[in-house]
Amino acid sequence: MRNGNLENITVEQVVQKLPEARSFLREARIDRTSMLTLREAAAAVSMESDELLAQIEDRLRRAARRAPAHVEEAEGDLALA
Repeated sequence: MRNGNLENITVEQVVQKLPEARSFLREARIDRTSMLTLREAAAAVSMESDELLAQIEDRLRRAARRAPAHVEEAEGDLALA
């Protein structure tokens, strides 16, 4: 189970595995250099680790959906040039 694995590693290790999570962790006021596990860090900001991971995953999915659109637009701009 992916979430179970991420819950039990430090916040810093999560950021190493998912660099895109940095901005969300910052917004949640979780120090990315913390030696706390992600579960402990989530509890420190009154959040369940499952909810924290779900929000990170949602943000990553939205970013992934937007990314191809930017590539297609850039390719279209090159074709017009």
